[in-house]
This record gives sequence, C-alpha cells and structure tokens, in this order.
Amino acid sequence: MFKQHPQLFHISLIIGDFLLTFSAFIIAFYLRFYSGFFTVIAIPDYSDYFLLCLVAPVFAVIVFHLLDVYQTRRIESIFIDLLPVLNTSIILVLLLSALTFFYRETSFSRLTFLLFGIIFFLLVSIERIFIRSALKYLRTRGFNVKRLLLIGAGEIADRVIESLMKNKSFGYQVVGVVDDQQENSYYPKPHGVKIIGRTKELNKIVHEQDIDKVIITLPVRAYDKICRIVDKCEHEGIESEIVPDYFKIIQQKTKVKNLDGLPIVSIRSLPTDEMGYTVAKRVFDVAFSSMVLILGAPLLLGIVLAVKLTSPGPVFFCQERIGINRRRFKMYKFRTMRVAPEQESDVTWTTSNDNRRTWVGTFLRKSSLDELPQFWNVLRGDMSIVGPRPERPYFAQQFKDRFPKYMVRHQIKTGITGWAQVNGWRGDTSIQKRLEFDLYYLENWSFLFDLKIIGLTMFKSINDNNAY
Repeated sequence: MFKQHPQLFHISLIIGDFLLTFSAFIIAFYLRFYSGFFTVIAIPDYSDYFLLCLVAPVFAVIVFHLLDVYQTRRIESIFIDLLPVLNTSIILVLLLSALTFFYRETSFSRLTFLLFGIIFFLLVSIERIFIRSALKYLRTRGFNVKRLLLIGAGEIADRVIESLMKNKSFGYQVVGVVDDQQENSYYPKPHGVKIIGRTKELNKIVHEQDIDKVIITLPVRAYDKICRIVDKCEHEGIESEIVPDYFKIIQQKTKVKNLDGLPIVSIRSLPTDEMGYTVAKRVFDVAFSSMVLILGAPLLLGIVLAVKLTSPGPVFFCQERIGINRRRFKMYKFRTMRVAPEQESDVTWTTSNDNRRTWVGTFLRKSSLDELPQFWNVLRGDMSIVGPRPERPYFAQQFKDRFPKYMVRHQIKTGITGWAQVNGWRGDTSIQKRLEFDLYYLENWSFLFDLKIIGLTMFKSINDNNAY
C-alpha cells in the first residue's frame, strides 16, 4: 500500500507526530504539577498552556519538514532520525521559552518545557525506530518492494546487485539490466540477473516490467548516453539515480556542495567540516586536560622528581611532530631515555626493550605515564585527547611516499590516544594497519566514539606491550 500511496504514508507520519507532540506536552504538564516529583507552589490553570499544547505540534511538523525527516529512506539505518529528532526537541524548547518570555499575564514553567523536550524526544524516537524496523521487516518478506532496473552491465552494476541482494530490507527487486555492449543472456552472473534489453528499448521496458526506479550504472565516459537516459526516465515519469563511476576514490561518507548552482562532490567528508565537531572537541579537550593536570598534579610532581633524581638531563623530552594540516609543533613527554643528540632521536625508530631507556623510563612507558605532559599540548591546541598519533617529520615523509593516503590522517588534530592505539597498532607495528584504523576514526567520528576510545585506553594502558 505504501508503495502505491507514498503520500498517504507521509500524511500518517505527520498525524502521528502531531498526536505524539500533543501527548508529550500533556505528560510533561502532569509530571511537573501532579506527579509529586517536583516542588509545586501553585498549580496553574491548564487553559493557559492549552494554546502552547496546540502550537508545539505545528512547530514540530514544520521543523521536521525543514530537516527532511519525512524523506523516504530505504537504505539508511533505523536510527537515522534520532539526531534530527533531538535537534527538533531542542528547537521546540527554545521556541516555547521564547514565545512565553514576552507574555507577562502568566508565568510559565520552564521546567515543563524541558520535560516536554525530553519526553518528545523519547516518544518520537521510539516511534521512528519502530516504524523503520517494521518497514525493513516487511520488505524482507516481500512487501513494499520497488522494482528496479539497472542501466549498464559492468563492475558498478555487479556491486549494486550484490549489495541489494545482501540487504533485502532495502526493499528493491532488481528486475534486470539494460546494456548496449553485451548480447542478451551473456550477463548472468552468480547473482542471476540478466540483460533484458538495450537502451533504445528503455521506454518499452519500463512499462512492460512495471519499473518503479532506474539506477544508471554506466561509466563516466558514457556521459552523453547518461543524459539521454535521464531524459527518457523523466519523460516516462520514472525515478532515476546515478551511481558515479568514482567509487574507487570517493569514500563512503561524502557531501555534495553547491557552488552557484554547480554541484561539487567532496572526495572525503570529514567531521572537521562541521562546526559542532570543532566546538564539542575543543570544549571536551580543554575540560578533560585541565582536570587531568589539576587532579594529577601530585603524580606529575612525583614523576618529575623520579626522572630528575635517577638520570642526568632534562625532565621533559621535547620533539617536533606533525599536527593538523601538516603544521609542526613541539610535543612534550617525560624523558624515559638517556640523553641523545636531537638529530638521532628524530630519525631513530623506538623498539621494544630499547636499551636506551632508564629504569624509571621503562616503567613510565609501560604505564603510558610518560605521555601525561601531552595534556599541556592539548590545552595549547596542538593536539586533541583522541585522534591519530602525531609522527616525526622524518618518518611522516617516508610514510607519505609509501602509503598514498597517509597524510589524510593529518586533516584533523592528532591525539594522545586513538582508535589505532587501543587496537594495538602503535609503536613498532604495521603502519598500514595503523593507517586503516586512523582513517576509520576520521570517517566515523562521534562523541561517544571518543569516550569509548578513552575508556579502552584506561583499561589497556597497563598491559600495552607496544607502548613507545
């Protein structure tokens, strides 16, 4: 039914959101004034809140529309709506607070608005997860399935077919492939999809096969043909999409930007492009590093004395490293080795059981306590708590030549710990594996991911045999 009447489904969602928002406001009002959980001086007349109870659902639907929450999403996760729902709940609380700020006849409870925002987020999130889970289940059972036609038999088409067959919950049935270069019945691969015609027959095929959607999987060199196919699809009123022939260089997460009407596809979308990332990272870094340096002051003082009294030379080891955007900075650590010429330390790779270590240095490295001064680098803004480990310029140049994507890891701030480190890829280990884990972190950053890495670092630091 939803396949034939998508507007009916969207209208049902809007009605559901309206009712849930209305209910969230009523529940918030009850919790604030009747539940006994909060101190109540006087219970207000609900009629004063009734208008807000009607305004809030209207605002919610409008904000959802602006955030494209009602857009059909077949291939995304069931949790795709959680962030827009959270943003909407914050916006609603701010809007209600702003509207009532100038209304002096009644003193509205800001706590009621806050409770409303929390309840709204919980109710609508549960609704969205349930609906998307139910739809995915129905699609695996053959309901709400769209009939799909691919244009272009080749590597791109094979990948699309294999992906759709592996993920039945996407709700696509590949009817066949249209191609001009191969004979009919030649194409059947292990997936069993056949060539069912040529591009000149497209108009007839989409009607005979009752096609809902066309995906163009032609190479970029067939630009003129792609344009003609898009025109034919629009002439027939068939939805069409293009899988760009750049998947070997374009990463999973990317963005399309608009330059005065000209679309620009970014090769790699990084969290540093978002203001939220920059602010959240910096606030957390400053708060966390300040707490470590203040609370750990006695420990830091003890290490200073231990290093100073057990071996001649400076307490701190200072070395040039490569940071964000390839900028160089001085990284600080507690000295764990006998003093050596700076040029030697810059080009010498540290190995397990290095005989240059002092006995105090061996303990500091084993426990990773030698890295505590790097929290000063974090406060200065040279580093972050979590990120790819910074490398010495000499080795960075070598790795850059051997591993083509190595310098991508320097598009964000380097860190005291990182995803590669907690998985054992630090010190004298595989640079290729370290790079793979660093790039994964870049492309999948979240605040919770950072907290997970910090937790794993605390758990594993004592037993890390690759500490350097």
